[in-house]
Amino acid sequence: MEGECPAGARKLPAGDLFHAAVSGDPEWLCLSLERVQSPSQQQNKQGLTVLHVAAQHGQLNCLKLLLESCTVDVNACCPHGQRPLHMVLSPESKPNSYCCLTYLLEHGAEPNVSTDEGLTPLHLAAAEGLRECVEALVRVGADTHTRDSRGHTPLEYACLWGHRVVARILKNAMWHRDKKTDMEKRKELQNLKQNMIRMHRKAEGMQKLAREAINKQKVSEWAERKGLPCLRSPTTGLWTLSHHCCHSAKPVKKHHATESRDMWNMSPNLSRPPPANISRAKTVRIGVHPEEAADEPDLRQSVTLHCFGNGHVHCTTSWDDIPQRLPDLPLDVIQKDLFPSEFPSRISGPLQLQCSSVLDLSHRGGTHGNEASPWTEVAMHLAEELQPGHY
Repeated sequence: MEGECPAGARKLPAGDLFHAAVSGDPEWLCLSLERVQSPSQQQNKQGLTVLHVAAQHGQLNCLKLLLESCTVDVNACCPHGQRPLHMVLSPESKPNSYCCLTYLLEHGAEPNVSTDEGLTPLHLAAAEGLRECVEALVRVGADTHTRDSRGHTPLEYACLWGHRVVARILKNAMWHRDKKTDMEKRKELQNLKQNMIRMHRKAEGMQKLAREAINKQKVSEWAERKGLPCLRSPTTGLWTLSHHCCHSAKPVKKHHATESRDMWNMSPNLSRPPPANISRAKTVRIGVHPEEAADEPDLRQSVTLHCFGNGHVHCTTSWDDIPQRLPDLPLDVIQKDLFPSEFPSRISGPLQLQCSSVLDLSHRGGTHGNEASPWTEVAMHLAEELQPGHY
C-alpha cells in the first residue's frame, strides 16, 4: 500500500508513516506527513491509524505533531472500536501514559467511549494499575459505574489484577457519586412532597368551604321549617361592645410563658432578661424538653403508594387518580420522608455524620503483609470467575 503524493514528488510507502510514529522521530514524521495525502485515512494491517500507533507507543511528540496539523481525528475509531485514548493505556505506552492521556483529553478525546467489548479507558487504566491515569479520568467525568460486555466495572478489574490503591480510588469515586445521586433524588422527593402539601391544604380548604355551605343550607332549611327568621351571626363590633360593657374592670394582662420567652429561658422572672445571649441552631437541643413538631399535614389519608414488581414506586393522590412515578429510592426511605408521623426516626442527631473520603478509612493489609504477591489474589479471582471444564 503506497501513499499518494503530488506530481513531481517521490512515492512514500505508507509503512514509513507508521514507523515514524513508532520510533517517535518528529522530523521523519513531519517529512512523511508532507508527502502523504490524507494521513488520517492511512491504516496498517490491524486497521489502526497513525494516531493510534503513536498513542500505543506513548510518543507524545508525534501526538502533538499529528493533532496540531489538524489532519487526524482525536476520536478516530478502528475496526474493533478502539480509540487513541484506549491505545494510550496499553503496556507499550509506559512511562508516558499519563502525559499522553492528559494531552488527548485536553484536545477533545471522549473519556467514556467504549470498544466493541464494552471496555472504556477507565477499565483499561484500572487493569493496568495506572493510578494517575485513573485519577485524571475520574476528574474529567469518566463513568465509574459503567460495565463491559461481561458486566464488569473498572473497580472489579482493579481488584482482579490486585491493584489495591487504584481500587480504593475507584471505590471512593463511586461512593461520592452514589451519595450525590442519592442527595439529588432526596431533593426531588422533598420538592414533590412540598407540592403534595400545597395540594393537600388546598383540597382541605375546598372541603371546608363545602361543609360550611352544606351546614348553612341545612340551618336555613331548618329555620324555614320552624318559621324563624334568617339567623345572622352578630358583628364583631357589637360583640366587642357588649363584652366590654359586661366587664367594666380593666382587663388583666396575662403572660403566656410559651409566647413571651424562648424555649431555653426557664427563668420564672420574665421581667429580667438572662445575663447572656444564647444563640443556637434549630437542630441542636439544649434542654431535655421535646422540640416542637414540624407543622406539616398528615398525608397518609390523601397519598397512596404502589410498589411494582420492577422496584419502581408510584403514588396516587385523592385529588388526582393518575399514578405518578416517584424518584428511584427504596420504599422505606420514601415512606419515612412522606409520612414522618407514621415512621418516626429512632435516633435523631444534630449533625449529619458522613465520611469525607474512603481513602481516609483504615483498611486491612494482605494476609502475608506487604510481601504478598498480587498473583495470589489474581488466582482467587480466576477461580471464582472461570468455570471448571470450560477452558
